[in-house]
Amino acid sequence: MINPRRFLTIMTRTKFWKPRYYDIGVNFSDSMFQGYYNGSTTSKHPCDIQSVIERAHLFHVDKMLITALTIKESEDHFELCEKYSNQFDSTAGVHPCSVASEFYKLNDEIKQGDDGENSSSSSSSSSRYSDELRDDVNIKLEKLKNIIIKGYKLGHIKAFGEIGLDYDRLHYSSKHQQCEMLIKQLDLLHDLQTELNIQFLPLFLHMRSACDDFIKILKPYIEKGIINPVNAVVHSFTGTEQELNQLLELGFYIGVNGCSLKTEENLQVVKKIPINKLLIETDAPWCEIRKSHAGYKFIKNTIYPNKFYPELLEDVKQLLPSSIGKNSSIKLHENLPFPSIKKENFWKHSEFVQKSKENSNSTNPELLETRIGVLADPMIKSRNEPVNVGLVAQIICGLHDFKDDTEIENFIDTVFENSCQLFKT
Repeated sequence: MINPRRFLTIMTRTKFWKPRYYDIGVNFSDSMFQGYYNGSTTSKHPCDIQSVIERAHLFHVDKMLITALTIKESEDHFELCEKYSNQFDSTAGVHPCSVASEFYKLNDEIKQGDDGENSSSSSSSSSRYSDELRDDVNIKLEKLKNIIIKGYKLGHIKAFGEIGLDYDRLHYSSKHQQCEMLIKQLDLLHDLQTELNIQFLPLFLHMRSACDDFIKILKPYIEKGIINPVNAVVHSFTGTEQELNQLLELGFYIGVNGCSLKTEENLQVVKKIPINKLLIETDAPWCEIRKSHAGYKFIKNTIYPNKFYPELLEDVKQLLPSSIGKNSSIKLHENLPFPSIKKENFWKHSEFVQKSKENSNSTNPELLETRIGVLADPMIKSRNEPVNVGLVAQIICGLHDFKDDTEIENFIDTVFENSCQLFKT
């Protein structure tokens, strides 16, 4: 017999429940959010970080963690956190793909051309840099340590990272360079934790096709009590079931995004992640969920509104100009109520919005709905962003065949609480 009090609690919770998301991986330092794509020096649109944040908050992405790849980004993120009113937190550390350019000397054979340009600019980063550390490597590491201390005390930095190993992209940094600098960065941990008077600083870790070396390097720090794996996440996980089991056995959290959901094999591995060890992310602007991905079948027939993106009944009133109808050339995202446009069409959409307001029959164009619908700020095709984190949650619920409201609510709440617990927010 169902306990009446428990039944009432469940019904009340379901009635008023809304999803809460924590996107643990966002790269707001990436030039795409400034309008620059594929190395171009010509901007396709103005910086739209504020619009990206507002879209995320509109659909309950309450928390975001922006990830640093270099020492410069680690420090620059302070300004980002403050500029956007501390609407997100940050990490500090040097990504494995950045260690060569950050810490190693250029090879002697790389000469400057007569025009001042690097004559080997087309070569890979790893071939451009030797295995000899720069003379100022200790100064750089000391700077990184001080950035983490300052940022942690200011409340901006929640984790040390993104650090780790990436053997899929050795053209950026060699195995030797990555392993050596992972060790040197981990050697900062004891002093950091002592200075901050905390037992464990959360770690934001990167591991691609390097599980054995990754564990071999981290294990001594775990055995010495410097690292507690329950205070660390291996983000953007794309590994095998065996690798997953090795990481779970040590106690790590596992972060999942669109790159984790590409193939049927990926899906079967993700399905085996215990929900109490799972975190979700977008890794925006990268790792979007594409129609060609195996996981897409769990979202292809669902559009807003749904359990993962509830209808905005109280907050949004759809007042659109009469000139906008079903024949509008502006197309909405397949799953969300925002325009989805190619980057080249940003200004065309802006003109459309302006003309729509001018031609509106409304006596007050300011009443026109511009948060969702065709007049909203647009999402850029092929650029991922935090509002999409709910799609990651939806795919994983599909994997587990969670259809009941209570099952979905428990899943989303647990994953959100996992993230808050790890990053102490």
